[in-house]
Amino acid sequence: MNRQTEVRPGGALAAVVLAAFFLVAAGCQGEKATVADGERFVLSPQHLDQIARQRRVVVNFDAIHGDLNFTDIPPSDLVKLSLTFADDPESQIDSIWWNWGEGHQSPYPSKVMPLYDHDGYRKWAEEGVDIMRIFLEATRERGLEAFYSYRVNGSDNDLVVTREIPMKKRHPEWLLAGPWAPDRKIFWDFRNREIRDYKLSILREVVENYDFDGIEIDFARGPITLPLGQQWKYRRHLTDFMSKVRRLTLEAAEQRGRPILLAARLPASIEGCRIDGIDIEAWTSRQLLDIIVLGCRSFEGDVAGYRRLTAGTPIKLLGGSDEHHTSDGYDWPPIEVLRGVFANWWQQGVDGIYCFNWTYAMKEDADRIGALLHDFRMAPVHRRLYREIGDPEGLRRKDKTFVVQRRGGGGSGAPGTVGWETPRFFLNTNMLAQLPAALDNQGKADTLLKLWVADPLGQESRDIRDISLRLILHDAAAGPHIEKMNTSVKPDPPGPNRMPRALIALFKRINHLYNSSPPDDIGKRIEVRINNLLLGEPVVDDGWLVFPGLDPQAFAQGTNLVGVRVTGRSPQAAAPLFVEKLELQVDYR
Repeated sequence: MNRQTEVRPGGALAAVVLAAFFLVAAGCQGEKATVADGERFVLSPQHLDQIARQRRVVVNFDAIHGDLNFTDIPPSDLVKLSLTFADDPESQIDSIWWNWGEGHQSPYPSKVMPLYDHDGYRKWAEEGVDIMRIFLEATRERGLEAFYSYRVNGSDNDLVVTREIPMKKRHPEWLLAGPWAPDRKIFWDFRNREIRDYKLSILREVVENYDFDGIEIDFARGPITLPLGQQWKYRRHLTDFMSKVRRLTLEAAEQRGRPILLAARLPASIEGCRIDGIDIEAWTSRQLLDIIVLGCRSFEGDVAGYRRLTAGTPIKLLGGSDEHHTSDGYDWPPIEVLRGVFANWWQQGVDGIYCFNWTYAMKEDADRIGALLHDFRMAPVHRRLYREIGDPEGLRRKDKTFVVQRRGGGGSGAPGTVGWETPRFFLNTNMLAQLPAALDNQGKADTLLKLWVADPLGQESRDIRDISLRLILHDAAAGPHIEKMNTSVKPDPPGPNRMPRALIALFKRINHLYNSSPPDDIGKRIEVRINNLLLGEPVVDDGWLVFPGLDPQAFAQGTNLVGVRVTGRSPQAAAPLFVEKLELQVDYR
């Protein structure tokens, strides 16, 4: 039997009595939920009702990017611009999670953190403008849920602003280096109680001064919180931190009379939690969280594994898409790819969709007030998807592309896919992704890949125009990958008797990655099977091998096994062929 304990310290007998009292009070008054029973926090009916609230689409919003010129733009115009897509009558956005700054500097009045180093924020501070409160109130006026998203260990600007963080300057011994800057210690080491207490003081200031519906602790945007290679050994420190955050938010909720939910952005798999020092079993069994966001740059996640851990709890799961820290090979992807990603998340059983670094208005909206819109080329796609992706039934019978995920990459901070080295942290790496995958030079064994297909293609066959499987192969024996920075420069054509080169990946139309082409007769020597059904000979399209006109009955809803085998290749070849990309395109009538 679990022993009841109250949040505040006291004797064991008094704790039992007080816990029993608060359990009754929680059942009667809803908002009182500052009780834990030894290991597990007890949540009020009102808190549980708030967890169950509809969240079709959750938007995690870089509120105002520090590099934008917004100094002379009125806050009212910035609010209107930022909520343009949320204000769309057809929008399925239910919740906005505002990320203010990088977790070390404050754009709002703070007694804990230094002011964000930007002319616009300084001007607002001098004028007494609390920009975070303005955005919060505008969100709530629209009936949207509002969270404060906290990047628990910093992010993009760490290399620039470290010198401006007083505590970092005073205590370099509390800092850790990251692999992309091994000579610069920039990340907080959460083994230090002083760091955990400092973070709690920041969150306490937020919950005591702002009426947010919840707090998100974002572990993805600063994934290194413990010494690399030793994270699981020191996992108790992150558990201690999250337990204290939960206690803090529940106590603050009791004071204000309504719940404050707690979410966290975590690795997309249970194994990833181990690598990053997150004891997810303890976190879920103790009810330290209400909402879990799966992954960063992740098109895939272990939803079933998280469902097993959260069974019997009210914890909700969100599956997401990051449109800046992208899944490798899919920067600014066609709308069909993103439809496939979100349809897969829904079919695997998430409770909602999570969009990070998406656009929020059209370029013409930003131009009217002189603002710079982040990645404006995707704005029309995002506006349309915000009208679709919150409704899994509404996504049916819409053209989709289902893809197999690639490791790392994306062009924005993850380990490189080419020359891959296993990183010693998980979040932001897609470490367990299946591609690239080598083929057996001896031609004996199939390379087996799992392809998730959300749509029941067999049932929808009358509405389907075409199904095509598409592959990019890289012949490592013919040479290395070709990388180009300039969009106007294409690689030299391949040698004689070779297929055309294929573009594997790009980032913001700048970094281009091409394959080394396989022989032009590879289509006659490649065998591809779907659930053990051998496909016909492919055609070549812009460097891809394409298998068109596939039978819808060949596919299962959910996981499909794709086998790829090459014949007629020298077993003594110095290097194998690799499957670089694999896609299934479904075109509806």
